Amino acid sequence: MSSVKVAVRVRPFNSREIARDCKCIIEMSGNTTVIQNPKAPPGNKEPPKSFNFDFSYWSHNPSDPEFSSQVMVYKDIGEEMLQHSFDGYNICIFAYGQTGAGKSYTMMGRGEEGQEGIIPQICKDLFRRIRQTTSEDLKYSVEVSYMEIYCERVRDLLNPKNKGNLRVREHPALGPYVEDLSKLAVMSYQDIYDLIDEGNKARTVAATNMNETSSRSHAVFTIFFTQQRHDKTTNLVSEKVSKISLVDLAGSERADSTGAKGTRLKEGANINKSLTTLGKVISALAEIASKTKKSKKADFIPYRDSVLTWLLRENLGGNSKTAMIAAISPADINYDETLSTLRYADRAKQIVCKAVVNEDANAKLIRELKEEILKLRELLKAEGIDVEEGEENASPMRKKSESESALSPKLSRAATTIAEEAVDQLQASEKLIAELNETWEEKLKRTEQIRVQREAVFAEMGLAVKEGVTVGVYSPKKTPHLVNLNEDPNLSECLLYYIKDGVTRLGTAEGHVPQDIQLCGSHILSEHCIFENTDGVICLIPHRGALIYVNGREVNEPIILKTGSRVILGKNHVFRFTHPGQPREEPVSNKDTVSDTPGTNTDSAPSVTETVDWDFAQCELLEKQGIDLKAEMQKRLMALEEQFRREKEHADQQFEEQRKNYEARIDALQRQVEEQSVTMSMYSSYTPEDFHNDEDIFECWSAREVGLAAWAFRKWKYHQFTSLRDDLWGNAIFLKEANAISVELRKKVQFQFTLLTDTPYSPLPAELAPRDDGDDDYRPSAPTVVAVEVTDTKNGATHYWTLEKLRQRLELMREMYHNEAELSPTSPDHNIESVTGGDPFYDRFPWFRLVGRSFVYLSNLLYPVPLIHKVAIVNEKGDVKGYLRVAVQAVIDAEKNNAEFAAGVKQSAKISFDDDIVPARSRLKAISSVEKNNAINAINIEDRPEQDSNIKIEELAVGECDADSGRGDSSLASELKEEDLPEHLTLGREFTFRVTVLQAHSVSTDYADVFCQFNFLHRNEDAFSTEPVKNAGKNTPLGFYHVQNITVPVTKSFVEYIKSQPIVFEVFGHYQQHPLHKDAKQDGPVGRAPPRRMLPPSLPISAPVRSPKWGAASVAPPCCSSHLHSKHDLLVWFEICELAPSGDYVPAVVEHSDELPCRGLFLLHQGIQRRIRITILHEPSSDLQWTDVRELVVGRIRNTPEPNDDSNDGDEDGALSLGLFPGERPSLDDRAVFRFEAAWDSSLHGSPLLNRVSANGEVVYITLSAYLEVENCGRPAIVTKDLSVVVVGREARTGAGRSLRRALFGSRAARADRLTGLYELSLHRALEPGVQRRQRRVLDTSGTYVRGEENLHGWRPRGDSLIFDHQWELEKMTRLEQVGRTRHFLALRERLRHGHENTVAPNDFTKTEKEVSNMAAKAASECAYARDDAVYEPWDMSPRERDLASKFIKLIQGRIGNNNKDVDAAVSPATPVDEGVSADISTPSLLSSIHSASSFELCSPERALLEKAAAAGGWGAAGVSGALAGSLLGAGALFVPDCEEVRVSAAVARRGYLNVLQHGTHGWKKRWLVVRRPYVFIYRDERDPVERAVINLANAHVEYSEDQEQMVRMPNTFSVVSKERGYLLQTLGDKEVHDWLYAINPLLAGQIRSRSSRRRPAPPAPPAPPAPPAARLAA
Repeated sequence: MSSVKVAVRVRPFNSREIARDCKCIIEMSGNTTVIQNPKAPPGNKEPPKSFNFDFSYWSHNPSDPEFSSQVMVYKDIGEEMLQHSFDGYNICIFAYGQTGAGKSYTMMGRGEEGQEGIIPQICKDLFRRIRQTTSEDLKYSVEVSYMEIYCERVRDLLNPKNKGNLRVREHPALGPYVEDLSKLAVMSYQDIYDLIDEGNKARTVAATNMNETSSRSHAVFTIFFTQQRHDKTTNLVSEKVSKISLVDLAGSERADSTGAKGTRLKEGANINKSLTTLGKVISALAEIASKTKKSKKADFIPYRDSVLTWLLRENLGGNSKTAMIAAISPADINYDETLSTLRYADRAKQIVCKAVVNEDANAKLIRELKEEILKLRELLKAEGIDVEEGEENASPMRKKSESESALSPKLSRAATTIAEEAVDQLQASEKLIAELNETWEEKLKRTEQIRVQREAVFAEMGLAVKEGVTVGVYSPKKTPHLVNLNEDPNLSECLLYYIKDGVTRLGTAEGHVPQDIQLCGSHILSEHCIFENTDGVICLIPHRGALIYVNGREVNEPIILKTGSRVILGKNHVFRFTHPGQPREEPVSNKDTVSDTPGTNTDSAPSVTETVDWDFAQCELLEKQGIDLKAEMQKRLMALEEQFRREKEHADQQFEEQRKNYEARIDALQRQVEEQSVTMSMYSSYTPEDFHNDEDIFECWSAREVGLAAWAFRKWKYHQFTSLRDDLWGNAIFLKEANAISVELRKKVQFQFTLLTDTPYSPLPAELAPRDDGDDDYRPSAPTVVAVEVTDTKNGATHYWTLEKLRQRLELMREMYHNEAELSPTSPDHNIESVTGGDPFYDRFPWFRLVGRSFVYLSNLLYPVPLIHKVAIVNEKGDVKGYLRVAVQAVIDAEKNNAEFAAGVKQSAKISFDDDIVPARSRLKAISSVEKNNAINAINIEDRPEQDSNIKIEELAVGECDADSGRGDSSLASELKEEDLPEHLTLGREFTFRVTVLQAHSVSTDYADVFCQFNFLHRNEDAFSTEPVKNAGKNTPLGFYHVQNITVPVTKSFVEYIKSQPIVFEVFGHYQQHPLHKDAKQDGPVGRAPPRRMLPPSLPISAPVRSPKWGAASVAPPCCSSHLHSKHDLLVWFEICELAPSGDYVPAVVEHSDELPCRGLFLLHQGIQRRIRITILHEPSSDLQWTDVRELVVGRIRNTPEPNDDSNDGDEDGALSLGLFPGERPSLDDRAVFRFEAAWDSSLHGSPLLNRVSANGEVVYITLSAYLEVENCGRPAIVTKDLSVVVVGREARTGAGRSLRRALFGSRAARADRLTGLYELSLHRALEPGVQRRQRRVLDTSGTYVRGEENLHGWRPRGDSLIFDHQWELEKMTRLEQVGRTRHFLALRERLRHGHENTVAPNDFTKTEKEVSNMAAKAASECAYARDDAVYEPWDMSPRERDLASKFIKLIQGRIGNNNKDVDAAVSPATPVDEGVSADISTPSLLSSIHSASSFELCSPERALLEKAAAAGGWGAAGVSGALAGSLLGAGALFVPDCEEVRVSAAVARRGYLNVLQHGTHGWKKRWLVVRRPYVFIYRDERDPVERAVINLANAHVEYSEDQEQMVRMPNTFSVVSKERGYLLQTLGDKEVHDWLYAINPLLAGQIRSRSSRRRPAPPAPPAPPAPPAARLAA
């Protein structure tokens, strides 16, 4: 072991330090280096720091006599290290220091004489000493490698091809090495010098503030020095390999000193990182060296933290002689860096290296053995024993002298023992030396001799061996043996059994005596037979009962075997006996001759040409046993022919019968066709006059029947959405193909279906209008057509095509596609537009685009009253795109009004309204009859702007009650007769009114140059237009200020027009952004979401899994009528039970979270038997009776929440029908409960997701569907649920969380072992079989594959959802239209109340205005408060008519058998409960009374008829139910169930604790309630994740009153009563009552709040003066 030699060298000042007048702070005396602190104050007595090293070189001043040159440094360090390498040691010299300290100069030097560094000098001296060697037994070889470590990446400096990063690997014996690092052989110093020069040129250097040629990488120059010495004594060659590592480290640096930035900063960071790691390694090695032997332990040394330390691991504390040269700067500005370097070097002195000579292990062993032999020979010579060299087995010859013979016998024996041991050890050592000295050729020769001997032995045994590999088995040359014969020729002659001299036993392994040949089989005895080999004669001796055949004859006595004999042992083992020393017997003529001498085998051998194989032995056996094989085969063949003949006759007979049947059917069909053709020919001979005309057809109908028929015809004629659905699904394939071609041709055009309706805001253009027969007056709604929305993203335009235009353009697209494929891009005829005559993908688009439309009504011109309207600008989708301010006024005094508008654009026009020209059917009439009759319900307070929020409902009622078929404000003008027209509207007189377009607000800044044009609805001439206005944005209104005076001769048609019809305003703008506008890029719908009633019915999360038993019929859509019989809310619990060690099935743990896709995660153990348990809870009902569970199917195993599209269309992959256990009906409470279980073996799915343990973060999703049989239903009800599971290890503990929760919260904590699903089961009336056959089938082409469909990336043509979205758009536009009319009406009424500038006094009303006001007030009071019972009084009806009317009213109201109870009084929240009811709240009588008083029962017509029949027959209650069940079962299936999972809203309106008193229970219970409208969920407590009960607020009503609280004697109580049961709820605080009521029923809460506010005493107010008629109108 040796320590690392450390030397310190100080350099002269550089130019930077000279320029800054630096002072020298380094002093050296001998091997001591002293550094002074320049930062110490003058008076400080801090002594300078001194360090002792192996060498201290003063290279500061060349003129100093103590100056240390490059040669001196090499003499001290280099020569010693070179000598170590000649001795066989690894050596390492590395230079360390800050940047610019002289490391590279010390290691590499300069090219001048005397300036060479250590590396060139050590290489020069190496080859000098090699040349001086004169020994012929010593040879040298030198290889070099040069690499640099730059930014922790290794680069080869000698091979230009290895420019990339070289990998550093580690070998167990060689240690760390660089893969693919080039090692170049050199023969002279000049070769090394050239390689060093080339490597230095490729090395990474850069200039910094501290050094102009700063090394930016660590350089490692390695010399592999090999010495080969030939030992003449042993004739062996030994090697010594020395690895000389010369390392030039990059300098440590500080970023502020070097000014490094960017790449230089990154390089410096990597340099400092590697040097820091080197320091850590040196410190760790120094600590290990300083420890005592007892305290040493395996300390961690971070070699792998840096590539540098990893590669220098052997040189730092390993197998190497290491020297370190620390280069320092003498300047005072580098004090910190210099001091750090000196401490670094001082620490490195303590490292101890364990260097060993790198020689060949054999050479070392031979050398040590030689030394041991010499010692032993000297020991034997001292004993007087001479042993000659090379005599391995020679016995020692002892020369006894006379003096030795006089010694005692004991001493003589001891000496002899020592000598014998020494001789044995000497002989063993000589043997080892002989083996080691054995050359490779001698080893090969000895191996070849052994191989030849082994092959000779194998050849004797019958094994053919070639080059040590057995290539086959052949018959032995001398030994008799048995060869196997097999039915398969490839297996014949593969087994040899040798018959040895003497006795060879044959039997099984169970024999009492070990058998030489062991066989197995049913007819082989444990000791079967014996082969005796006596002087080359083989005798077969069978045992008793052994089955043996020789040459086909059974053998029971000993027999002599001859060569070629066939031996059959048992029934399956066939052998051929071969005796090499015995000739084959010649064949004889008579094969059946038997020798007279017993015990000899004289059967003839086969002929030479005949092959003796298994077939030969079997045929011989049959022949000798007297079996004729040919006769047997012939007999079997005849039997088969007879059987074939009988079967053919039977088949011919059946075919003849079937042919006769088909001929008879064909004759019957032919006669039927002939009869029909005769009938058709009779009809064709008739002329049109032979048929009745229309009057004759309706001759037998009454006028009412004709009207009904016409009404039904028009209804179905204009029933448009069904045909629209057919168009959508039927033309989807054309749309898909157009998109696919567009994507492949890169046209940037997308096609999608859209619906266009002829509405005021979206009039249909002429090319899209439907071609009707003109019967528009009877059309119930505006026509709707299916169009194609063409989104041109290239030009930013949107066009609408008809389906016919799409088909025409698609033909051109196909032609363009084929031409594109045929023409090459470089072809001169590649212009497709010239080929096809235009691009079919694009249309011309206008410069200005329509922003939206607005409507302004003119009924204020009747009075005349000036009004300023603020109307919404609505686009064709029903979205508000801005607002328009328009003023409309009558021009009575032209000069006065002209003076008021001095600014703006003023125009005048004169138009005419002829009485014979009736305006075309207004689109404003395209409102459904429901909207007309219930217009007041469509105008909600919430839909009105904020400034109209104080309008009362009674005011709306005034306007709508007086509405004439929904027309604007015609109620104010419809009563005006011709003689009552105002003076300015006298017929024949010219009337002038003014339309002033003031401003436009909130128009998108995407539109520039906005202008507006307006016109009358029926007028097709040029419209009145404003000038374009720049849209600057920033919420600045667009000021048009366009004044248009319109003069019209007053006619009846004009008066009718201004009564009900508006002026249409169209706003246009230039769209300045390309590509497409934002509307086409938005993902979701703009504006408010449609109401729930406009959305499609809620679908379950997944479609039901198809039943493997029933196929597609199990999930086919139900054939039922639209009549809904009843609805039921189902609360379903899903549990997955696992087999516990106790033998019971325990539910698995479920982690509940609303953020999970399935709201719960089952934790299942791998490889455990499972069962799925499903519990269904619902309110008891006679309509819903579970019969049994038909099937439970589990499928769609996946790792994503969404199932694949393929699984819903085709056969279910992995769907498994589970084995069911009988269902049960446990009694949990008074609700109906049905529970069933099924055994689930998840391995049968064949899915690795369920078979293996789930990976971290992986969730497995499954879908299960339960097919349940319901009483009186023709098809099963399907309950489908998606479950998410995680499979954990079998020993994993999933109940830890539950155990912790129990420990924290007690044993009453709820168990999270089930998942809840909420379902809505609807029972529809089943259709008759004939009606089911007549149901329509829609041709769906959306799923048909089109070439290029895979490029659409999931795009799908829109289907039914488009119809629902369009209906919502129509409703939006209808509401906007109604809001506009109502605003106009309210503004006009308000103007009439307060007067206008043309009136003389504010309360001076004209006679007409007063009549209108009084009539409106009267209508309002009648509509709001009065109820004329005379209207509802029946006419004089007969008793039968009265009974029928009463029956119909009861059916409509849904109440049967209520005995004229005042249900309205019970439902009213303020109705008091009977005072006589007991107030004991512990009994259920109170709640039952509330329930019975408030509940009502909905019954089907069938049940009503049965009850009537039961009442007539006097059956009673039990008889009714029995008759009902009997009739339903007798009539077959009455209902079709439809079960859908309800997606509960995530919004929580209210949650908290309430005291609950449930109907049918005793006592209050504290429960946790969560309101998710329209449901209220009841839990046991706050921590319970499982829903225990649910209340559907849609089927329940809330009752709250002070009288109710006084009756129950409990404060803060209210009741929630449904059809089935009632709940009495009590809040825990006074202030929570209103909050809970508001969450459950906001309308009731508002009524209670307003009622309580009115009850408060109000301060006295002065008497108000009598209100004018207008004020009464407002009230």
